[in-house]
Amino acid sequence: MGAPINEILFAGLRISTVRSTLLLSLLFIFGNVALLGLVYWQTSSYLVHRIDDSIETMAGSFKDSDPAQAKAQVSYAVTYDLRKSNLYGLFAPDGQELSGNMKTNPLAAITDEKIHQFSYGESRSFGSTTEAQETSGLARAIARRLSNGDILVVGRDFTQMMEIKNIIMRALIISDVVIVAIGLISAFALTIRPLRKINSIREVSRRIVQGELSLRLPICARQDELDMLATIINLMLDEIERLLIEVKGVTDALAHDLRTPLTHLRLQLSHMREQADASMQSSLDGALHELDGLLRRFRGLLRISEIERRQRRSGFVMIDPSDMFNQVTDLFDPLAEDKSITLDVRCEPNRQIFADGDLLFEAICNLVDNAIKFTPAGGSVTVKFSQIGALPRIEVIDTGCGVAAEERAAIMKRQNSHNHEPDQVNRGLGHSIIAAILNLHGFAMNFEATKMGTHISISCMAAATES
Repeated sequence: MGAPINEILFAGLRISTVRSTLLLSLLFIFGNVALLGLVYWQTSSYLVHRIDDSIETMAGSFKDSDPAQAKAQVSYAVTYDLRKSNLYGLFAPDGQELSGNMKTNPLAAITDEKIHQFSYGESRSFGSTTEAQETSGLARAIARRLSNGDILVVGRDFTQMMEIKNIIMRALIISDVVIVAIGLISAFALTIRPLRKINSIREVSRRIVQGELSLRLPICARQDELDMLATIINLMLDEIERLLIEVKGVTDALAHDLRTPLTHLRLQLSHMREQADASMQSSLDGALHELDGLLRRFRGLLRISEIERRQRRSGFVMIDPSDMFNQVTDLFDPLAEDKSITLDVRCEPNRQIFADGDLLFEAICNLVDNAIKFTPAGGSVTVKFSQIGALPRIEVIDTGCGVAAEERAAIMKRQNSHNHEPDQVNRGLGHSIIAAILNLHGFAMNFEATKMGTHISISCMAAATES
């Protein structure tokens, strides 16, 4: 199944190419706004300057006119204003209209002979017709008081500036929308190939982390920056795999080669013990005990290598854990009874998990064996299988001595040398075998918080996914 669309989108936003494309789109938008703003500002300034010059010229023609002449001039100007863009008005001191195409005086209180801008919305008559037209818009005008107290207003319609502004705003909005759309389409088009490659790299990396060290990151013929990085990582993985194989080879060879002479040595010590006196037997018993610890350690190391060399998931099938837990009861019940320990094994019925039954049984047996070994008489060991939602869970709980917090990570390592006591060495190798088995299954093992003893839980996440 493909990833959800929101996951793809958020993943795309984390790609530098997408972020760069979106950043460039924002820069283009800001540049577009600045450019059109500059065009509007320059156009507005030019038109205001031209209109103000026209108003000054028109007002200058009334400079030497007496009130009677001014009225006639206003009527004449209105009649022959072919573009109908000029404003003329002659008003009495009380505001009454005397002549012109303005019904009211917008500059009634301003007669400083300076040009002012104002909005209007009124009926205006043009030419010799008495028919009025409803008009509204923006205008600039100048007001002068005549010798008899009348007020002369001369101006020009400035509505075209509003139209230019609206045109520029529409162009700005449309162009910005187009830029954003092209930017988003380009960004996510550029995302598809890198995202697919990153998902492929992530999947291969996940499998390498799980132990498939022979895998390598995919490399395309394009040799882009991801391919260059993948090539370097593959070289590093080659070297890491080589070193691990050499280290494991040396360790396994030592364990295998030393096991035979150590076994022969143990037989010789056993024969010597049979022929020795009582004082020597005590010393030989100690030597045999130490030798048995070494042999257990070598057997554990070889078992871990055997599990790690095993073909991944070759023996994996759907198994019923109740059968496996019944075998655990049959195997460890006598041992627990002999130590006066209560063994409680529980398994929810009608459950199945995807696993290698033999290996998982070995891991659980190691856990139960350690739990019984380190639980004093009168204690209890609980082994249970449950299902929390879709997640199968195996738990081993004991009331023994527990594991110190600082030792929990150490005992999961392949070779734990934190404690060299024979029992602790055996316990550490047991957990290392368990870790190898769980790693093969993709299960997660955790130490849960508990007041007494040890509480180990195994989350069968991969089993839940397979089932």
